[in-house]
Formats: sequence, C-alpha cells, structure tokens
Amino acid sequence: MRVRPPHLTAWLARIAATIVAAASLTSCIMGGHEPVSTIADAPGTGEFEVQVGDLTRSFFLHIPANRPRRLGRAVPYPLVIVLHGSGANGETVRRMSGMDGMADTARFVVAYPNGTTALLGRHSDWNSGECCGAAQTNNVDDIAFIRALVDNLSKRMPVDPNRIYVAGFSDGARLAYRAACELSTKIAAVAIVSGSLMYAQCAPQRAIPLIAFHGTADEDVLYSDSSYATPERAPLAAAASAPPSIRFWSAHNGCSTVTVNRRSLHVTQMRFGGCAGEVTLFTIDEGLHAWPGGVSDGQEPTHEISATREAWRFFARHPLR
Repeated sequence: MRVRPPHLTAWLARIAATIVAAASLTSCIMGGHEPVSTIADAPGTGEFEVQVGDLTRSFFLHIPANRPRRLGRAVPYPLVIVLHGSGANGETVRRMSGMDGMADTARFVVAYPNGTTALLGRHSDWNSGECCGAAQTNNVDDIAFIRALVDNLSKRMPVDPNRIYVAGFSDGARLAYRAACELSTKIAAVAIVSGSLMYAQCAPQRAIPLIAFHGTADEDVLYSDSSYATPERAPLAAAASAPPSIRFWSAHNGCSTVTVNRRSLHVTQMRFGGCAGEVTLFTIDEGLHAWPGGVSDGQEPTHEISATREAWRFFARHPLR
C-alpha cells in the first residue's frame, strides 16, 4: 500500500501530523517497522492502496481523534466499511453519509473503498453477484478486496476482530449483502441503504444481524426488487409487505415474530423477533434513492431518521459472536 495526499478539512491545524502518520502506515505496510501507535494517534483522512491479485485497489481511511477506551484503558478500534453506489467513489459516500462525524463521536475507524471502473475510468461499480456493470462482467473479486482491506488494517492498526461491520448504499448495499453472505465469520453485522440481494448462492455460515433502510419511491433500486436467493425456510406471512431481500434474511436468521412501529410521519420500523441474528427494516414512505439523514447526491433524503446514527447504534449492539 502507498499513500496519496490526505484529504483533510476539519483539522487543518493537524495536517503535518496526519501526513507523518500516513507515511508511517506506508512504511509499515511496505515492510517497515514503525510502531502501530504512530498510525492510531494522528487523526485525519487519507487515501491508501492495497494489492488484490493483479489489481491495485484504493480506499479512504478516517481515523478519529481519540482511541476508544474501556475502564480507562485504550482498546482496539471497531472498523466500519462503507461502500459507495454505482458511478460514485469512496469520497462520495463519505460525504453523503457523514460517517466521519459518527466515527469521531463513537471512536471507530471508517474505511471507504473505491470500486473498479470501466474503460476510460468511467462508471465505477461492484461485483455483487448477478449485478452490476463492468465489475460483474469482468468477474472482479470485490469480496477479496474487502477481505484484504480488513486483513491489512488489522495487521497495521489495533482493530477489534469482533467489531468489523459493512454498510453500503445502492450498488454498495448489494455488495454489503454479498459480503454478509460470504464473510459472515469475519463481519459482525451489516447495514443496507437502498439495496437488494443479488447473490443467488447466498448461504451465510451464521445468522448475521442486518439493518436496512429503503424508500418506497426509490426508482433506482425498487423497494420490491427481487431477491436472487431462496431461503431454506418460508418467510413469515406477517412480513409479506417487506422487500424480498429482507424476507430472505429474516427467514435465514430464523425470525419468528414481526413488530411494526411508526417512528415518524413517513418512517416505519419493522423489527423481527426470535431471530438468531436481529433483522430491522426502516421503510421511508415516498422515500427516494438517497441516504436517510445524509447529504443529497442528486435525490433528496429524508431527515426524519439518520441511517448513519441508527446503523452505528445497531452495530454497537452486535459484536461478532
């Protein structure tokens, strides 16, 4: 991995320290012996690269100002990976979600990977199984990318192996689903924003907790978008109004009850009970293809709920077990 110039806005006074820390991370990954503490002690955001097979893949990494602590002692960071939508990049979903702010408050590290692009570097996307674009056509191994990112950061930083999470938007949410299918022993929980399950071979080795957000007026990924996977047991009849991907996941996790609550004027929560792994869906009535509570990237999100805040609260309740 090598480091490109860091992108800092909130900590102009700490640019020099961040550059030094980024350089230390590069030295470490390229075979140097800089102590891990020099990486974790300097907050900020930088862009890094990791080799995955024949491809050099890149991601943004945000480190909060303070280490998490328990009983007065520093403990390893939780790691949240946030996947962008089609045609975007890590910086796009970083801005949309505002996850940096939550990371600074809750003291976790957040990574924003970049998808591969088609010819001329246009239209980045992910290989989420039966979808999408050049990544799927070229059989890009994005699951290997996520695995390599986690493994490299875990070697170079104090990352809690029981608190590794994946969130995604749109096509990134579809890859988050696939990651939950294939990396269920490594990922503690996932958050899905405006996405659907596109991986027909989905068979998680454990009941991985999942929280999802979807608008009923989403025309890019339809609320009723089909799930390519078929559960071994029948979904609950009481969940018939939920998106097919949620019905699959709740059936796979063995959920036995459904509770529906109106959270605000346009937001309804469907929470599944009796599950081996919790499943929760927030439905936004007339909601568009956007990150709830976030910044618009063409379509206006609702501000009646924050997907970032709710996702982190959900993650915090679900370490890997």
